[in-house]
Amino acid sequence: MSFWTENSLEPKRSYRFRLGSVEGLELGDTGKSPYWWSAKKVDKPSFSVASSKYRLINHEINVPGIVSWNPIAIEIVDVGKTVTNLLDQFKSFGYSPNELDSDKGLAKAKGLDEIGNIRIEQISGAGEVLETWKLEGAFITEIRFGSLDYSTDEIVTLNLTITYDYAYLENGG
Repeated sequence: MSFWTENSLEPKRSYRFRLGSVEGLELGDTGKSPYWWSAKKVDKPSFSVASSKYRLINHEINVPGIVSWNPIAIEIVDVGKTVTNLLDQFKSFGYSPNELDSDKGLAKAKGLDEIGNIRIEQISGAGEVLETWKLEGAFITEIRFGSLDYSTDEIVTLNLTITYDYAYLENGG
């Protein structure tokens, strides 16, 4: 039965969400917080299933293969020390722009997963958690620091791409 004919059902709204990490990556001037309050937009997790074709005499049979979790995109508003904090976090992953000849590199073992296990909470109008997606082994694979433009007065936003090992859903409430 659809929610239009059942008055006790309420559809989930795309603007009711919280994004955070267990360890509380500091993105602004608000100090360590479990939530990224400057998050403007976030993709929910998605996956793809590889398929293989097998041939049996005159028939082709498709069978499911490996599950691959797709990266998510996060758009955050550039507030306070957001850029500095992101760059500091990236340096803790092993990145050093001044040491080009160094043998250091990016690796999970060196703390690349220190942004913590990302969680995306979808909430109701009453503030109750309807569902929580947890991304395990998450790390930043791309940071775009936004664009500047004299012809507009829009807010500067940063775009992050997060890759993770897998995600799972916890229902709230």
